[in-house]
Amino acid sequence: MRVLAFGAHPDDIEFRMAGTLMKMKKRGDEIFMCIATNGNIGSYGKTKDEIAAIRHAEAQASADYIGATLLWLDEEDEFMFDIEKTRLKFIEAVRIARPDVIFAPPAGMRDYNQDHDTTGYLAFQARVLATVKAILPELPVIDHIPPLFYCTPMGLCHGYNPQYFVDITEEYEDKMKMFKCHDSQQGDWCRDAFGVSYNDILTNEVRYWASCAGTPNVEYVEAFELCERWPIIAGAHKLLP
Repeated sequence: MRVLAFGAHPDDIEFRMAGTLMKMKKRGDEIFMCIATNGNIGSYGKTKDEIAAIRHAEAQASADYIGATLLWLDEEDEFMFDIEKTRLKFIEAVRIARPDVIFAPPAGMRDYNQDHDTTGYLAFQARVLATVKAILPELPVIDHIPPLFYCTPMGLCHGYNPQYFVDITEEYEDKMKMFKCHDSQQGDWCRDAFGVSYNDILTNEVRYWASCAGTPNVEYVEAFELCERWPIIAGAHKLLP
């Protein structure tokens, strides 16, 4: 099976769905990690070009760890909008990956960051538009519309209600290793920017979802919501590991 994960920024996929992707890789699935923006404002001490290059290399290291193909859309961090050139990049990514299932951040302004929202919305649009022959005719269309699962948003969100819980207890260490490939975002940067530790937030969140699931002997969970806008793909949950 072919799996496409969209992240708004380098390290977003690792934060929200890397454990699930690792489970899917272990069962033999082919993984594509598509990063929408280049993360070029993620530093207080480097130029935009410098930090973008660093974050590209970090994303590649994470993809290499899991044996995934990295798709790098190179949009401007915090200034990505639903315009023609950007929408075409998302459609092209779906055409390249030809996925059986897609993962993305939730659309609909469900956390603090507009890039997350835009990425989720464009993933939603691209999964359908990638079947339209008149768009990017130089690339073969996909032959089906894949189901779309939304990962958890950042922080408390009353509009997010996950239905599916993936046990990543065995994959937690792999998830953390992938996350720590993004060294530029560890330590001083996250403390200076937001006064928090990203590592602590990640661990607390997957423990929280494990608590919500309540399954015995499950310590860490990634949660997902199936996109319920037409077309809803019947039996999509069977694709989850």
